[in-house]
Amino acid sequence: MDNEIKDMLIKLLEGQTRLETEINGVKNDIKKNSIKLEAIEKKIDIITEVQTSHKEQNEKSFKNTDSVIEEKASLMEISVKSVSKDVKEIKESIEVLKDMTGRHEVDINILKRRPV
Repeated sequence: MDNEIKDMLIKLLEGQTRLETEINGVKNDIKKNSIKLEAIEKKIDIITEVQTSHKEQNEKSFKNTDSVIEEKASLMEISVKSVSKDVKEIKESIEVLKDMTGRHEVDINILKRRPV
């Protein structure tokens, strides 16, 4: 019986040693994974900073572009109004000239200038 108990104790100790070895392996794997996880977290933080910076740059760029577009649109609106006013004045001047020189004579000259 002593041999049986001794054999059982030896088997228990061998099993315990195997378990300790496996536990140490798992602990090492956990340490490696923790190190990898920290590296990934650092990379994610860097990516987040870069994306935030790009977002801010894009927002500034769009604001500048929007203000330039608004300025140009305003200038174009003023220009169109000015040109429209000038065209209206020119039309009125032409009507006055027609009245002064005679409508028929102006119409004849216009027809003469048109290609046939």
